[in-house]
Amino acid sequence: MPSSNIHQHAVVIDGLHRLYLVHTPNDYDAKSSRSVLMVLHGGGASAAFASRVYGWRELSHQTGCLVVFPEAECEDPTRPAGIRENLRVWNDGSTRSAVARRNVNDIGYLAKVLDDLRSRFTVDENRIFVTGFSSGASMTFRVGVELADRVAAIAPMAGHLCIKDPAPACPLSMLYLIGLEDPLNPFDGGPTRLPWGAVRHRPPVMDSILTWVRLIGASHRHRLLRHSDGVRLVQYGPGPGGHEVQLCTIAGQGHEWPGARRTLPHSVSGPQTDKLNATQAVWQFFSHIRVGQEKA
Repeated sequence: MPSSNIHQHAVVIDGLHRLYLVHTPNDYDAKSSRSVLMVLHGGGASAAFASRVYGWRELSHQTGCLVVFPEAECEDPTRPAGIRENLRVWNDGSTRSAVARRNVNDIGYLAKVLDDLRSRFTVDENRIFVTGFSSGASMTFRVGVELADRVAAIAPMAGHLCIKDPAPACPLSMLYLIGLEDPLNPFDGGPTRLPWGAVRHRPPVMDSILTWVRLIGASHRHRLLRHSDGVRLVQYGPGPGGHEVQLCTIAGQGHEWPGARRTLPHSVSGPQTDKLNATQAVWQFFSHIRVGQEKA
């Protein structure tokens, strides 16, 4: 994609100078407002990595949306970032990382990114969506709780809701995606060995799903929307405000973004399949969110 479509900007929060990237579609002009898709990278990755690997640039051109790539802070700000040591990770509301223990203000940062974006581009503020992978997925949950009045819907992939007693200002619809062969965030939870050797206990994925179902006021009853080629999609709700939770499981999929190229060794992240293009699936979900529903 032409480099002219990628724009680097920065905001300052708590004395930190933090960059973010924006990809504009070829047909962008300031005369019409555009939907915004914020993509939160996984642990150890970066804004530039997320912009290159998962197909969001191509989707931007297909749909005309603005795609925003914020960047997490390193666990040790005095050393260079790395994939095995000194990862960039999000302060997702847990206490499991040095970034969380330093209380890095990622919610304030992402709110400032949205403010700065609005000052530079013509944004449809009713159609701001957030997705993320792994650490970015857990941060997506946190955004859905603490910035619920600023976003329309969320789509985390392979992460967890870490906020205790979440109380969003308003309910949001959610699509959650997970590979059933994910060794780092197993569907049923349990101990997992991370790429840098640490062992960490993961809760069952359904804990996060059913909490979000409760937050939108829906019941635990669900209906099957799709079950083919190893992809199973179920829907909870809609709740009283029309919001819903969709859960998409992909058989034979490990801790990789479905439909994108492999980024970690099989021994670390498990298998990769082409059964689902997650980028297209996320956008399809977001594109059907009714304007006004999300703030009902």
